[in-house]
Amino acid sequence: MLQNRTLLVIALSLACAPIGLARQGAIPGFRADRIEAQHQREAALQEAVDPARLRAWHDLLGSEPHRAGTDGDLRQIERIAGAFQDMGLSVETHWFEAYLCSPISAALRITAPEEVELSITEPILASDPDTASPDLDIAWNAYSGSGVAEGGVVFANYGRLEDFEKLKSAGVEIAGKIVIARYGGNFRGYKAKYAEQAGAIGLIIYTDPADHGIDAGEHQHGTDPSETSPTPDQVQRGSILTLDYVGDPLTPNAPADEQAKRKEPSEVALPTIPVQPIGWRSAHEILSRMTGDAVPADWVRWTGGLPVTYRLTGGDELVVRLEVHQERKLVRTANVVATLAGSRFPKQEVIIGAHHDAWGYGAVDPLAGTILVMETARIIAERAKAGGEGARPARTIQFAAWGAEEFGIIGSTEWAEQHYTDLAEDAVAYINLDAAVTGPNFWAAAAPSLKQMVVESAKSVKQCNAEGSVYDAWLARAGEGATEPGVGSLGGGSDHVALYCVAGVPSIAMGSGGAKGSSYHSNYDTLAWYRAHVGDDYEPAAMVTRIVALTADRLANADVLPYDASRYARDLRAYLDVTRPLADARTMTFNPTQLNEAIDELESSATALNGAIAQALSAGATPQVALDRLSTELIGLERSWLRSRGLPERPWYRSQYVAPDPTSGYSAWMLPGLRWAVEEGTQQDIDEHLTVLRHIVKRLATRCAQMRAIIEN
Repeated sequence: MLQNRTLLVIALSLACAPIGLARQGAIPGFRADRIEAQHQREAALQEAVDPARLRAWHDLLGSEPHRAGTDGDLRQIERIAGAFQDMGLSVETHWFEAYLCSPISAALRITAPEEVELSITEPILASDPDTASPDLDIAWNAYSGSGVAEGGVVFANYGRLEDFEKLKSAGVEIAGKIVIARYGGNFRGYKAKYAEQAGAIGLIIYTDPADHGIDAGEHQHGTDPSETSPTPDQVQRGSILTLDYVGDPLTPNAPADEQAKRKEPSEVALPTIPVQPIGWRSAHEILSRMTGDAVPADWVRWTGGLPVTYRLTGGDELVVRLEVHQERKLVRTANVVATLAGSRFPKQEVIIGAHHDAWGYGAVDPLAGTILVMETARIIAERAKAGGEGARPARTIQFAAWGAEEFGIIGSTEWAEQHYTDLAEDAVAYINLDAAVTGPNFWAAAAPSLKQMVVESAKSVKQCNAEGSVYDAWLARAGEGATEPGVGSLGGGSDHVALYCVAGVPSIAMGSGGAKGSSYHSNYDTLAWYRAHVGDDYEPAAMVTRIVALTADRLANADVLPYDASRYARDLRAYLDVTRPLADARTMTFNPTQLNEAIDELESSATALNGAIAQALSAGATPQVALDRLSTELIGLERSWLRSRGLPERPWYRSQYVAPDPTSGYSAWMLPGLRWAVEEGTQQDIDEHLTVLRHIVKRLATRCAQMRAIIEN
């Protein structure tokens, strides 16, 4: 610990990074008489971001494997807490006990028509000594059932719900068989869930080269990630936990602390069949021996990139034996949350976070985002320590390193459940940085009210290794005729879920990509891989850190929180357009006329509010006390989407605006109650959810009008 900290201090003494773009325009949310000072503050923050320091953070946090619950994980918690303390921040190490698991052993072999032992983990690379660490695990899927499965084989494509339905319609018998499915198309846990529901006795998940743009024939014998990435033996680990909530499986709706009342594991729908991930070399051994019917030519996207005929079944002779043993138990780990208290509004919080746990070294996932949290904390804390007017942000900024995310978004959820009331009342925004930087091409997904803010921040930061701003490069990638870059909608799969979809905290995920290859969840996710594929200058990481710092600083210091409620109107119309064909496919009546009228009302009211705020900030005549009250009301506005009864069949999720897709896990279901109604509910359900949304939207419109009155009266 001491040695690592000493090395960090030495490394952090290196030269500073170049200054980002200087832009002198208005900044949304700031009074005209404060804009110049804010520009100066932002220029100083951008200059303070240092690629060499980001590299040093990477060296520190990527020094050893640190799966949640291991000794490496505990040392990682100490490293992060110690670094935050050195910055002078107030540090909480938030310990919790979650029901996790660990691998004991696994084996996979073909037992007929011949005996073939199959590799289930990556070989050590002579070019990367880190891959020889004894602390690295075999390849495994957390929460797999333990036991032995032996039988025939069925190919289930991506293992999506529609793939299993297609097999059923074709008369393919799955009961009593071992399913082999490729990664992609949905969260890996749903592959296991649907296989088990279909009666499969085991599941093998493999990485198909077609899904990574790799020619398997050319690289059939390659082993070095510099030749091809992923390699034929590279394996994607990952949790297969799929519940109607995220977080600790035994303590939904309550923090997993020492006083927690826990469910019995037998009460929780955990996987029961053995599940094993493999690389494509081992998959080729199985698929090439299958003799059943070939995949029909009209089954779209059912064939991959291996030099085999993809078949639905293995035939009568092929038999595979799968053996998996894991241990499930309560494990102690922690979130590390550092706080810089606001000078004027200490209860109002801007939160910046990324998880700290990994399946191995985690150089990309999560550390390509965690290092941004650390560097943003450093530059903001140093400015606060320097003193002077405006040195400390007006609102509190918290920097979070979440634990056990890889097992099921556990740490951030337990923290959110413990702090739910404060978050629901006072949190301004959450910025998530999971595995954030893998190239120079900036991307973002956000709540509608924060989309324009991210765009504005991108205008103020220089694009790395190119002329112009991040915004310019981002817009250029949007294609000819685009008037703005695309800001996506947040779905599932990372630490924003509990804050955004349950507590109603408007959230942003951002990062940059574009590097070739993937080390995702493999033992090859090391610093050597990152620097060979993403680069060793850390300029993309510095670029995104600057955008994170500007976005957080603007949220923390704005005279009026720069939310844009009018963006909801545009997005709502788009989501209704997507939903209508789903209802038509079931011949259900879908009449959102009254909802559309409410959306028009919201757009008009929110646009008028935006104009009134801009006028008040420009003229400078509105008392600050009124602007402060307006910010408080804006925080409450975002919570209008919450409904205490939650979603149908998923009451843990309270937002009526967004939730993770319940059949894929990663993508977003926008207007999830209505989406459920048109896909699975009755006509009455559709009408009810249209009414619920109309009431919410009208409430938003009314509150916008009331906030406008605060300014004008």
